[in-house]
Amino acid sequence: MATTVELLGPCRKKLRIEIATDRVAGTRAEILKEFRKAARIPGFRPGFAPEPMVEKRYAKEIDEELRKRLVPEGYREAVAAEKLKPVGYPQVDSVEYHPGQPLVFTATIDTTPEFSLPEYKGIKVDQKLATVADADITQTLDSLRDQQAEFVTVEGRPLQMADFAVIDYSGVVDGKPIIELAPEAKTLGENHDFWIQVEVDAFLKGFCDQLVGARPGEKRQVLIDFPAEFPQTLLAGKKATYFVTLKAIKEKKLPELNDEFAKKVGAESLEKLQSEIRQGLLAERENESKGAVRKQIVDHLLGSVQFELPEALVAQETRSIVYDLVRENTMRGASKEQLEEKKDEIFGFANKSAQERLRTSFILDAISQAEKIEVTSDEVEERVRLMSQRYRITPQKMKEQIAERGGLDEVEEQVRVSKTLDFLIANAKVQIVS
Repeated sequence: MATTVELLGPCRKKLRIEIATDRVAGTRAEILKEFRKAARIPGFRPGFAPEPMVEKRYAKEIDEELRKRLVPEGYREAVAAEKLKPVGYPQVDSVEYHPGQPLVFTATIDTTPEFSLPEYKGIKVDQKLATVADADITQTLDSLRDQQAEFVTVEGRPLQMADFAVIDYSGVVDGKPIIELAPEAKTLGENHDFWIQVEVDAFLKGFCDQLVGARPGEKRQVLIDFPAEFPQTLLAGKKATYFVTLKAIKEKKLPELNDEFAKKVGAESLEKLQSEIRQGLLAERENESKGAVRKQIVDHLLGSVQFELPEALVAQETRSIVYDLVRENTMRGASKEQLEEKKDEIFGFANKSAQERLRTSFILDAISQAEKIEVTSDEVEERVRLMSQRYRITPQKMKEQIAERGGLDEVEEQVRVSKTLDFLIANAKVQIVS
């Protein structure tokens, strides 16, 4: 078999592969025998029809089967012989075959980039010392107390700042109900049993200020000036009148910080809860610190070596990132029009991220090969177990779901990347900073 390689770009090659005549003839003879065994030709039992008759009857199908066998075989052998590292699938063109001649075809492929690894041992990095102060624990406890707070009805005094007011309201602009002018902004038009914490600029600027001093059952008119840049264009720059009824005043009551509270949130005692919070915060900050070190190492590697990337791979990765960005922004409420306006910005960010991801992947893969970093089945199982905890399903179910989408190789690669980065950290010159 003869192969010639034409360089189309830094990571793109065109192979011309010629499979020798005798091999083609031998393979075709084998296929003909297979067809003869199963051929159904009038007057002959299967397997007894003369070969020339089978040849004539199934020539087209035999030639097609010949191509299906020899093209993949020839491609794999050519890649191995030329020591190429393809990414993705080949684009096979112009398969030429005539009886008594070699079978010739071309395959265009993207290959992994060729580059020399920079010095990757002894990278200088700063690692922040992970610490937890008493104030951090207090802040977490306050947050837990806030989540367990009760709201009690206040009687005997008027509404004041920081209270929670339960109100009914409806607004009008130019004598017309806001709900009719801007039906898509229903909560701006009217609401019933609406809870609002009385703070400056809560809900609408100036709204709460005009409710302070009211008592339950009292009705008030609240005057609002919508700013010229207000998102609802039909209301922008307009003056509105809101008719508000204060139905109740509520005050947030935080639970006492004691053993009873600790048990309520799942701890044995307040002391135990504080210890668990400290351990959790410390683990979180250690992970953040380690993540920052990893980023420094990756940034150093990316800045130390430059190489071209396979265009098809960049395009594929860019599309994937664009899809994720659009989905995330849609879930946050971005409209199609807003996404369309920012499409160039989204694509530019996605393309840059795609190139950084791919360069990082190729560099770390080269380091893992140089250092012979292997991944065991137990390590893959452990990664699957951790993923199952995140999604709150059994490890077996998690593994089945990953296998269904062909993602076990991806999990193995994630473990390899993590081990490679751990290797780089272990061999880095780490300076602890406060």
